[in-house]
Amino acid sequence: MPYSVWKNGQKIGETRFELCPGPRKRAGVFHPTAFGLSVLPGITAMGPALLDFGAMCRERGVDVDDNRPETAERAFDDFADTPQAARIRAAASCIADLEVRDGNGRTLGWDSIMISDMNEIAKLAERRRRGTPDQLSMLPGDPIRFMISTTLADVPDPRRRVVAVAGESLGIC
Repeated sequence: MPYSVWKNGQKIGETRFELCPGPRKRAGVFHPTAFGLSVLPGITAMGPALLDFGAMCRERGVDVDDNRPETAERAFDDFADTPQAARIRAAASCIADLEVRDGNGRTLGWDSIMISDMNEIAKLAERRRRGTPDQLSMLPGDPIRFMISTTLADVPDPRRRVVAVAGESLGIC
């Protein structure tokens, strides 16, 4: 079944959520509309912003492997005035307006959502590998450009949207 993603009343793309790794978790290839391509840079900025924020926290002695929510909240509070935190807030502002609809047009509530630009993720990985050849360019055929992952809300309430800034939001699901 196709699902659509909307921002401020305009469709930004579709997915089939081909992967369902858990009862509320969905992931898949994201196919943007022309309008979607214009707003995706702000939305896809969350992944790189989270990675950079995590690297900064690690450099400043925060245990980034501690998955307790209070640890992430404390780190975000401690470093709220950094450029890395500002980037997270800017991306969260773009993401907060997203709406997911099922094939019947029914709005689905979500707890977390991430749309990733795989080209940007590959560039980040290449920088971290310090010049190792881009592995995506070595794959045959056209690579997948955008991926989407979400954790749907327990209660289907479209007004319940929380943009996660740590933990599972970094993964595919």
